[in-house]
Amino acid sequence: MSDPRTPLTLSSAFLLVGIFAAFGAQQTAVKLAVADIGPIAQAALRSAGGAALLALWFVLRRTNPFAAPFALSVLLGVLFAVDFGLLYVGIALTSASHATVLYYTAPMMIALAAMTAIADEPFDGGKIAGIAIAFVGVAIVALVRPAGGAGGASLVGDLLCLGAAAAWALTVLVIRATRLKTVDASVVLFHQLFWSVPLLAATAFVWGDATLRWSATALGSLAFQTIAVAFIGYLVFFRLIQLHPASQVSAMSFLAPLFGVLSAWAILGERLTPGFAIGAGAILVGLYLTNRARRNVPCPRSP
Repeated sequence: MSDPRTPLTLSSAFLLVGIFAAFGAQQTAVKLAVADIGPIAQAALRSAGGAALLALWFVLRRTNPFAAPFALSVLLGVLFAVDFGLLYVGIALTSASHATVLYYTAPMMIALAAMTAIADEPFDGGKIAGIAIAFVGVAIVALVRPAGGAGGASLVGDLLCLGAAAAWALTVLVIRATRLKTVDASVVLFHQLFWSVPLLAATAFVWGDATLRWSATALGSLAFQTIAVAFIGYLVFFRLIQLHPASQVSAMSFLAPLFGVLSAWAILGERLTPGFAIGAGAILVGLYLTNRARRNVPCPRSP
């Protein structure tokens, strides 16, 4: 059956470029503020701010955001907390550029599981090739160990970011395999943010990661993560998914790691070695090939 939505327009394409630029630059924003606000505390504040803004949006729309299965919603919150807890700690331990390209291996994990574990997508040669190319890129990136320093990469941080990608993939599979796939995307996103707040806050407190220094850099970083990414970015992205074919929208997600690497280089001064460039390029190619032929609507979660 043909997709009744309209083809991607030029204005929507420009919006997507801006959205994926924000998604990619988020890792750089986290890295900028990590000296003033610990990584898990940042994740908790981001979730709290995003949930509060979404709650206000639901009030204005007179929509009930709790219209979702309770147990599954809590499970989403747990997975979301694991996802961003691992990612933010990983960003603190490795370079923002490594964090970005490794985290965006999640769509390849999702595509592979969709063809095998939950079998809701047919096998596709282009996807398999994309997944294989991407994971060759992962191996190259993980083996690249640039000189140390503030922006230096570490194997532990890289592995934590891959673990975060796996949590993202598992979140999407839970949504696609359960009743949550019929729930409005913004409601599912709200539950991920809402239930992750106490888990991340408690983890930050127990870990001793709750110290806050409200510098201008920290405030700007949190504002960007919360308003530009966790609220406006997600809502606009989901709206574009409703208006245009999912395959056209999701195919542009390869821009996020590209912008992530560029922002890490331009803002943090991270050095991009030839080996890293080759590995990152392979991941970008794999992400593009994996998403290019996808027809299923990307599940509601946060990039």
